[in-house]
Amino acid sequence: MNPWRKLLLDAVSPFESGVQGLAVNGIKHPERRDYRPSRTAAVLVPFLDLDDPELVLTRRAEHLPHHPGQVAFPGGAAESDDVSAVQTALREANEEIGLPIDAALPIGFLDRMDTVSDYRVLPVVALVRAPVSWMIDEREVSDVFTVPASVALNRDNYKSNTHEQHGQKYPVWTLHWEGRKIWGITAAILMNLITRLERVRAQQDSVVSRSAERADYG
Repeated sequence: MNPWRKLLLDAVSPFESGVQGLAVNGIKHPERRDYRPSRTAAVLVPFLDLDDPELVLTRRAEHLPHHPGQVAFPGGAAESDDVSAVQTALREANEEIGLPIDAALPIGFLDRMDTVSDYRVLPVVALVRAPVSWMIDEREVSDVFTVPASVALNRDNYKSNTHEQHGQKYPVWTLHWEGRKIWGITAAILMNLITRLERVRAQQDSVVSRSAERADYG
């Protein structure tokens, strides 16, 4: 198996584990620990499955009432006939950018994210068979582009600022790529994946180190 693919598979949470074990990040209610947003959404975190993988992102249309012009993952609110978050994410990606559903292989979840717009968002990571001819729905998306995974998943490429909401402070990460600003929930989701990848690499290094120690002692 491609080492990159193996690393990504080890970093995501498998579907069979469900969502109960996933952390909930993002905006917290200042007084209610049990609070959860009233609406549910899912986004697709799609990587072109290449020797040098690329992350697929969109830029929201300028005329949209919420977050116009911002870089985002394809995705949106769950609909009543969606049977799962995976179906929501794939359906939205197909509608927004024309990603063929059979070209995407969903492989797992990242941690959930609560947003200021009253959504709990579940990221679904997928490997996408390339090439893809994008068909943009201009009612929702103005552009689709890719970022090398080596750039998007490198913590050193991000800058951090602080945002205050309900008297609480939150880190806001920003990545600049070819004149585009990747920030907000999109960057927060990527930082969650970066943290997971770093954890997997640390575990792998620990195993290698222990194996080397055993070899030294015969």
